[in-house]
Amino acid sequence: MRRILGLCLLASVVGLTGSTPATAATYRPTRPATVQVSAFSATPSVSPVPVRGTDGRIHMPYELLVVNFGSDPATIASVQAVNARRPSRVLDSLTGADVAAHFMIAAIGGSSPAEAVIGPGQEGIVWLDATVSGWSSVPRRIVHRIRVTYPKPQAGGLIPADVTVTGAAPTRVSTLPVPILRPPLAGPRWFDANGCCSVLSSHRGAVNPVNASTNFPERTAIDFVQLNAQYRLFTGDATKISSYAYYGTPVMAATDGTVVAMLDGLPNQVPTTEPPLGALPLVDFGGNHVIEKFYYAGHVYYAYYGHMAPGSVSSRVHVGEHVHAGQVIGQLGDSGNSAAPHLHFQVMDRPSALVAQGLPYEFNRFFVRGRAADEDVVDNVLAGLPLQFDPTVKPGPRFKDMPLNLDLVDFTGRP
Repeated sequence: MRRILGLCLLASVVGLTGSTPATAATYRPTRPATVQVSAFSATPSVSPVPVRGTDGRIHMPYELLVVNFGSDPATIASVQAVNARRPSRVLDSLTGADVAAHFMIAAIGGSSPAEAVIGPGQEGIVWLDATVSGWSSVPRRIVHRIRVTYPKPQAGGLIPADVTVTGAAPTRVSTLPVPILRPPLAGPRWFDANGCCSVLSSHRGAVNPVNASTNFPERTAIDFVQLNAQYRLFTGDATKISSYAYYGTPVMAATDGTVVAMLDGLPNQVPTTEPPLGALPLVDFGGNHVIEKFYYAGHVYYAYYGHMAPGSVSSRVHVGEHVHAGQVIGQLGDSGNSAAPHLHFQVMDRPSALVAQGLPYEFNRFFVRGRAADEDVVDNVLAGLPLQFDPTVKPGPRFKDMPLNLDLVDFTGRP
């Protein structure tokens, strides 16, 4: 009989037939180290790649795929990512409401619930951002301390109603080098919307079950929009593209590479209105775009530039063309699955915006004006209100860093 949970115990009689008491006395049964039957499993999505953010910390974003094998709903009470060699060094810690804010049931159209509850036989996803203060503190391996509760003991009492597993779901930290790129845009006051890493933004929380694989291609993606001198997104009628002064801004190749895919000819959307689900084919979600293959430190990467203006791509590049860093490859637009003019930029491990894993990157130099006060500010900016800054974030130049969610940056040096 096939079982989900079962142990086949094969007993060997030692020291009975043909043995002496002395021989029997030397037998010592060996048992494995601590074994805790948990009724759940947790599997890291990838080996996280460390990258330095504008906060000066090293970020390692990744996800845990958690399956509930129990017969009752499982509530994830807490998750800690810790240094495998020094378990007292906690790299990320989620408890209670924080777990729920970084959790989603693995279901198309799923949303973040009030609690991180996984039904029997379901899978949930927990988003983690393991961080350390500097490169010397990056661990080789990360393990997890996970606490899960059930309404009652499982498997006839074999599994307690409150289970804590330490050392679960080990993952090796990747040594893949982070490519250093030039910014794909120029000018002041570019706002990083939906960026990495700790907040479950629409990019960070995007998961694509495509071609029978689980993909997180937008793990470190950024939507760039430009604010005016009054720190507003638009002037006038928000539904008119002409109200967005940065529409048509040249989009530049972030590095030397080769165009391996592109799309052009899709119309702009009406600002403030996203296309309804199903109105666009999946392959058109990124709008008019370019995928550039490039090499860094002997490794292959792909840069994605999305939502560009109609006609701006095919008039400048073609598939197979070698492009140089700083070369104009299109113009910022509002095509595809978009509600306002913006540039969607990401780096990934395969030449597809849908079937790939998102990879971190760093820009060689830029200036941080500040960071938005909180996530609610994004809705205010989209409504035409001026950006409100977090007073704790100090402006200053950055070198070889990745912009973080809600950063406001200049790509022209000091303002």
